[in-house]
Amino acid sequence: MEMYEILPYSPELDQRFDLFVKKESFNGTFLQTRRFLNYHPADRFVDASFALQKSGIIVAYFPGVVKDGVFVSHAGSTFGGPIIAKQYYRGSRLGEVLTEADQYLASHFKSVRLKITSSIFCEENPDLLEYILEHLGYSRHTELSCYTPLSKDVDPLENCTGQCRRNFRQAEKLDLTYGEIPDGELEKFYECLTLSKARHHTTPVHSLAELRDIKRRFPKEIMFRGVWQNDENGQGRVYLSGMMNFYFKNANVLHFQYLAPDDSRRDTNASTAMLIYSMREAIKAGIEKFSWGISTEDGGSYLNENLYHFKESFGALPCVNVRYEKSF
Repeated sequence: MEMYEILPYSPELDQRFDLFVKKESFNGTFLQTRRFLNYHPADRFVDASFALQKSGIIVAYFPGVVKDGVFVSHAGSTFGGPIIAKQYYRGSRLGEVLTEADQYLASHFKSVRLKITSSIFCEENPDLLEYILEHLGYSRHTELSCYTPLSKDVDPLENCTGQCRRNFRQAEKLDLTYGEIPDGELEKFYECLTLSKARHHTTPVHSLAELRDIKRRFPKEIMFRGVWQNDENGQGRVYLSGMMNFYFKNANVLHFQYLAPDDSRRDTNASTAMLIYSMREAIKAGIEKFSWGISTEDGGSYLNENLYHFKESFGALPCVNVRYEKSF
């Protein structure tokens, strides 16, 4: 029987790995492609990515970096791996693949942290992957996320709480314009994003230059939307709030990544209106879920109840992001 072969990452494998992620895997997203991961400066991480192949065919891919002897899949992306071939996402086959990968990881690293693709972004349910990882001795850790189901027959406003609907109607009285944020206004978006993050004692993960870069790399998957109030004197429009969204085509999900309100105009409830408009836009495009991202901190040990309650007011339902850890 032909053995599995470890294929360490090298730049000449970029196209091959990206084809596997996008076309041949059940749980790959653009976030695990080399086209996305390579936006990071070369000196930011020590790349430790590898793939398993059999008979010259890739069956699994582990994008990852090494930090203090720990393999992290992946420190530069919301989700890492493992990314599994559709034809190998079957009982005994998957167990064989993951056992082989586990032996390789054990011989090269002191521990491993796998941030697997959340179920709502997978083409198939990842339960089998999670089951086998647990039975290989990996410990399971969760962060609470949520999503709002979208339907062409239901206005997303109908799923909102009464207070949310009132805030939306208040905002609509301002003669709002909703649409794509032009490149020339991304500086304003980033300024508001930075100030908003500072209120919570954090900073944006990306620089403005990096946001522009990944937008250029993924013009169909990454989008910026905003709302403006039309100036009563005919002098243009005034920025009120903006957002950055990721579109996961294979799973047909729109993910809300960043919110960038003008803090001096929060009383307008413009962000509430923008979120409703964004969900309506998604419904028109046939998208089935609106993902809100995590509401937990410190690796999932603390729930930000106010943030989660805000998302629930838009009809959000719970789901989890899962990571698996193991020490060797």
